[in-house]
Amino acid sequence: MIKFLFSFPQWLRVILGLLYLAIIAKLSLMPADEVPQIDLFAGIDKVVHGCMYFGLTVLACWTFHAEEKRIRIIYIVLFSAAFGLMMEFSQLEMNAGRAFEWTDELANATGALLGAVVYAWIPGIYRKGLRD
Repeated sequence: MIKFLFSFPQWLRVILGLLYLAIIAKLSLMPADEVPQIDLFAGIDKVVHGCMYFGLTVLACWTFHAEEKRIRIIYIVLFSAAFGLMMEFSQLEMNAGRAFEWTDELANATGALLGAVVYAWIPGIYRKGLRD
């Protein structure tokens, strides 16, 4: 499976990455009354934030071949956290019933960091699969 994912052409990786970025922006900037409510437990919105930015980081690392130069992972985490911060400030400015929350940004950054850690393991799994 991992070998298959790493065989995707670069243009497709970029398109998928941009599409995912647009989905995050749409979900982050839609008015509060249009946001789907998930009430499984208190703080579920922070889990959703973390998952979105986990996915963004993994997808960006895959798109930009971060396994080739590990410094790219750091840049991607910084970009993901900065994009999350920009979305939070945008919510503040839009006056659409959404609010800036530092805990959302903390969840975004945590998701980005976890995505980087997971992605850093993937090349090792991939190389191990090639040897087997």
